Amino acid sequence: MTDAYDVVVIGGGVMGCATLHYLAKMGVTNTLLLERDTLASGSTGRSMTILRMHYSNAITTHMAKESRDVIADFEAETGHPSGFVNTGYLFLVESGQEEALRTNVALQRSHGVDSQPFTPQQAASNWPEIDFDGVAAVAYEPDSGYADSSAVTNGFALSAREHGAEVRLGTTVTGIAIERGRAVGVETTEGRIDAGAVVLTAGPWIPEFLHSVGAPLPLSWVRHQVIKLHRPLDKIPSHMIIADTSNGISFRPDAGDLTLIGIREDPTDRDTYNQSVDPSCAAESLEYLAKRYPAFDDAGWDGGWSGLFTVTPDHHPVIDRVPGVDNLVVGAGFSGHGFKLSPTIGRALAELAVHGRSTSIDMSPLRFTRFAEDDLLQSAYGECVFA
Repeated sequence: MTDAYDVVVIGGGVMGCATLHYLAKMGVTNTLLLERDTLASGSTGRSMTILRMHYSNAITTHMAKESRDVIADFEAETGHPSGFVNTGYLFLVESGQEEALRTNVALQRSHGVDSQPFTPQQAASNWPEIDFDGVAAVAYEPDSGYADSSAVTNGFALSAREHGAEVRLGTTVTGIAIERGRAVGVETTEGRIDAGAVVLTAGPWIPEFLHSVGAPLPLSWVRHQVIKLHRPLDKIPSHMIIADTSNGISFRPDAGDLTLIGIREDPTDRDTYNQSVDPSCAAESLEYLAKRYPAFDDAGWDGGWSGLFTVTPDHHPVIDRVPGVDNLVVGAGFSGHGFKLSPTIGRALAELAVHGRSTSIDMSPLRFTRFAEDDLLQSAYGECVFA
């Protein structure tokens, strides 16, 4: 077993595994991914895994469209299934956000997304099972859906390993080895591993690594709750994904009679946050759903989980080389968007590690220095996951 690699990737979530896959596609296979636990054991495994394309910026719209297409045809990309289910996606906005929605729909359409605007009256005619009371405008994406986070993460990893990459689980990275301003390897609980380049995709644990090399980012954490319901199959055999800006709720179907509801973005402590759900949030979710989709009145709560979003000040990620440290690349602060953008981000991180720049897409809007430059990306819907 070698301890010298062309590229070492830190973190076994969907970003790290996607990076490993795209390195292999580029012909770079003397690579190693290090994960202290199991693949998809962190934020990836606690994601809602919704694949929608409604965004307020050209770069994220492009990334979402491209990534959705990869995951929808994942076997062609990796040889492995993704569990993609095409449900369609309804995006509901409140009063004052109508023009923002229409502008974003036009942006999506300019990037090849089938996105259609509706008035509440038109939406009610098309989907009479849904109550659009209090909704000011609606956007519909027929091609959106969801996938399986474990299947996608493991599919990327398996594809990379089939081409010679190595994955080591149960190995904790304790530091990044820097010599003369260059990342030359990583320190682990099993000793040092040399590397030509290091890609940092360690999710909520990135801040310590960046502080250690003198390049901090303004990252924080919020707790996002996922409520699990059993819906009445005789009334609701399946349903679209629906997201509502008025209260920050999204819900989607899952296997069998399950429906998952994503709710809340509460500031939290990374190491001590409650990984379960609050009964008050479950009650709020059930009340909301019974009003918005009356057939859910008979749904039953069956627990759920909470996960971390690592967020930046503008709720958009950083995809870049680390300033002042050659050969160190970081993907950080995905702010709840990570899974749905992961194929495009993984490819960009691989290109940054090999070429020093992203060659397939201009990632400069997501550069590391934009916070210090006060050049933040803007969202039509405020600082939230609906950026």
